[in-house]
Amino acid sequence: MDLVTDMLERARARGACFSHSVIRGPFGLAFDAVAGLAVHAVVEGELFLWTDDRTRCERLISGDIALVRGGLDHCLATSPDAALTPLDDFLADTRVSERRYASGTEGDPAEFFCGAYMFEGDLCDELLRRLPDTIRLRPAAGSALRTTLDLLAREMDTDEPGQQTLLDRLLDVALVQALREHFTAMREDAPAWYRASADPQLGPALRAVHARPDHPWTVESLAAEATLSRAAFARRFSAALGVAPLTYVTSWRMALAREQLRDSEDQIAAVASALGYASEFSFAAAFKRHHGLAPGKWRAQAHLASATS
Repeated sequence: MDLVTDMLERARARGACFSHSVIRGPFGLAFDAVAGLAVHAVVEGELFLWTDDRTRCERLISGDIALVRGGLDHCLATSPDAALTPLDDFLADTRVSERRYASGTEGDPAEFFCGAYMFEGDLCDELLRRLPDTIRLRPAAGSALRTTLDLLAREMDTDEPGQQTLLDRLLDVALVQALREHFTAMREDAPAWYRASADPQLGPALRAVHARPDHPWTVESLAAEATLSRAAFARRFSAALGVAPLTYVTSWRMALAREQLRDSEDQIAAVASALGYASEFSFAAAFKRHHGLAPGKWRAQAHLASATS
């Protein structure tokens, strides 16, 4: 399994298409921040997207898709100086059917659909942290992403059984394709783990760690996955990822430990065993070194924060 797929699946990413709109005349919509990624795709017309500064707008035209990083309020409008309506008010006043909305009778139409891709936990934090506030992609005609967006738009025009499942899956596909296009375009600015995952020798080692976090990994066994000598692998891994191989292994195990502690009632010993630690004590010591708290205290604080949020 590749690293992007592993992160999205373990983070229980959920796509939720929520609107397909056709609006005639000038308008502006104000979107509240979402926890994951907001997704906007333009079917027809010209729109402008911005977060906190109207002077820094992304111009979107037919065929464009835009991603907005979680935690950011943002706006979508026919011009940077348009008056803004809160999204909830617009949806309440213009609903045509389950997911379709229409407004205005004069002027050129703007047709677009919007979705929110939600994540649970923090396993995708590193993925999301490396994204800019907004990403505008203009997929070429006939490209995989263009085909997926066309299918998504077509599906939103129907009310057939199983529609939500299809929309969720299509949004899954669109997100992975969009991230792939974005990181490919970024090249050297893409996350180190993404570049390394494509390396013919480092990639197998990284995938092995993600697939088997409970394995008693050593630098030697990881080097064997990479078909490199121990010294050559350690140098190449550290240069590409910025951390030593076993530091990466520990960080990934700790990310999985946080997820399991927060989202399950498993005993600490069971969490330790699932992540390859020989004993509850060795896991607790590693967890406290990494987080500054014992696993039980960390779990209690996580549950309290969840209950009060």
